[in-house]
Amino acid sequence: MGDLAEWAEKLEVDLEDTEGTDLDLAEKELGEVPCDILEGLLGKFEAVECIYFDENGLTSLPAALCAMAKLKELNATKNKLQALPQDLGNLSNLEGMLVAENELTGLPESIGGCLKLTGFNVGNNKLVRLPDSLCKCTSMEGLYGDYNVLEELPDNIGDLVGLNEVSLNHNKLNLLPSSIGQWAKLRQLRLAHNNLAMLPASIGGLKSIKGLFLDYNRLQRLPEEISGMELLEDFNLEDNSLKKLPKSLCQGKLTNLKGLYLQNNKLEALGFKPKLMPALRKMSIAGNAMSKEEKASLQADMKEAGVVETEKQEGASSSG
Repeated sequence: MGDLAEWAEKLEVDLEDTEGTDLDLAEKELGEVPCDILEGLLGKFEAVECIYFDENGLTSLPAALCAMAKLKELNATKNKLQALPQDLGNLSNLEGMLVAENELTGLPESIGGCLKLTGFNVGNNKLVRLPDSLCKCTSMEGLYGDYNVLEELPDNIGDLVGLNEVSLNHNKLNLLPSSIGQWAKLRQLRLAHNNLAMLPASIGGLKSIKGLFLDYNRLQRLPEEISGMELLEDFNLEDNSLKKLPKSLCQGKLTNLKGLYLQNNKLEALGFKPKLMPALRKMSIAGNAMSKEEKASLQADMKEAGVVETEKQEGASSSG
C-alpha cells in the first residue's frame, strides 16, 4: 500500500475520493509507472464513469480497466498502444471510446460486448480490418477510423443502423459491402483517399445523407441508384476516373444538391444543364476531358443558373 500511496501522490490522485465519477490520468507519464501500481490504482476506483489516459506513452492498458463496470467513457488518445485488452467487451456500459493516434493493428473480438457504444474513434492507427463483432454495437452513432490501412469492411457493417456519421478517409478500401444501404439514418459519409473503383447499388438506401465525400478514389462510374439519396447536399467526386455521370443525376433527381465537385476526372461533358438543379450553388469542373468550347458553354450555363465555379475542395472530405 505504501508504494501505491506514493505513486498516487505523484500522480495527484486522491485515494480517499474513490466514489468520484471522473479519473483524470492524462499527461501523467504513465508509461513509466509500474504495471502493478496501475492495476492497483484502478482497483480502487470502481465507481468511475470517465477515465482519461490520453498522452501518456502507454503501450498497453491495465487489465483492471475491464472490471470497471460503470465506465462510460474511455479516452486513451495519443499513446503507443499496440493492442487493447482482450476483455474489453466486459465494459457493457461504455458509450464513448477514443483510442486514436496509437499503434493498434487489431481490435479484440470481445468489443462486440460494448453494446452501448455510441462513439468510436480509432483514427490514426494501423488497422487492416475491423472485427465482425463490432457490428453488434448497434447503438453506435459515430464511427471514425481515418488514417488506417483498412482494405475492407465487415459484410454486416450495415447492422450498425443507428450511424449518423462515418469517416474512413485515408485507408485502402477497395469495395464497400452492400449492407451499407441499411444506414438509413446516416448524414455524413467520408471515404476520401481510398481505392474504391465502384459503389454498391444499395448506396441509394442512404435516405438521410447530406454529405458524401468520395474524392481521391478510382471511381469510373456511379450506380443509377445514387438518386435515392434525396437529401444529399454536398457530393465530392474530385480526383477519380469518371467518364460520365449517371442518368438519374443528369435528370435532376438530386433536388437538394448544393455542391457538386467534379474536378480532375475524365468527363467530356457534364450531361445536364445546371439550372435543372434549383438548389445547386457550387461546382468544380477543371481538369476534365472537356474541349474548350464545351467548357466555355458549361461555364456560361453555370453563370446563367447562378452556380459558382470553385477550386478544389481540399479538406472538405475530412472535416468533423
